[in-house]
Amino acid sequence: MFSFRTIAAPSQPAARLRLARVLPTMPWLQAGAALLAAALLAGQALAQTAEHTEIARLLQGGQAAQALSLAQRAIEAAPRDPQLQFLKANAELALGQTQAADASLTQLTQTYPELPEPWNNLAVIRAGQGRLDEAKRLLQEALRNNPDYAQAHANLADVLVQQALKHLSTAQQLAPQPGTAQRLQALQQAVQATTGSSTPPPAAAPAKP
Repeated sequence: MFSFRTIAAPSQPAARLRLARVLPTMPWLQAGAALLAAALLAGQALAQTAEHTEIARLLQGGQAAQALSLAQRAIEAAPRDPQLQFLKANAELALGQTQAADASLTQLTQTYPELPEPWNNLAVIRAGQGRLDEAKRLLQEALRNNPDYAQAHANLADVLVQQALKHLSTAQQLAPQPGTAQRLQALQQAVQATTGSSTPPPAAAPAKP
C-alpha cells in the first residue's frame, strides 16, 4: 500500500534502489515493498554528465561510500549542480546518514524549490521518523510544484492512511465503539494485505524540474 520511491531519470530505470537497502533503520521499511527513487533527477533542463552517471552506477552497485566521496569532490568543482547534490543525498541515505541526507534535501528544496523529488524524499525521511504532519506538508509542496507527480500522490495517500490509523486508534481508546473498532480493524487488514505489515510505510519520489 505504501511505497517509497527513489529518484531516477527515465532513461535509467535500472538505477532504482530497494528502500530497505537504502534506509535499513527506518521502521517503515520493514515491509520490504518500498523503493527509494534512483539517483538522478529527471528533467530535460537538467544535463546529465558522465560524472553523474558514474556516481549513480556506484550507488546502484551498493558502493555508497565511494559514491559519496566522488559526489563531494564533484560538488567542490560545481557547487550549484542540483544533480550532484541529489546524488550526495542518495549516498547519505544509502549509508544510513539520515541527518545528513535530511540537511542535503532541505538545502535542495530551498535552492531549487521547483524540483518535486527533494520534497518527496524529504517527506519519506520525516514520515519514517513519525513526523506525519511534516511529511504531509512536504508532499503537498511537491504536488504544488508538479500536480502530475504520481509518486507524491501515492506517498501522500500512504501518510493519510497512517494518520487515519492513528486517529481511529485514539478514538477507540478514548471512547470505545463497535463501529470504530470495525473501521480500525478493516483498515489494518487492508494495509497488512498489501504490505505484509500492519504498519504502512510512506514513499519517496522521482525528480522533475
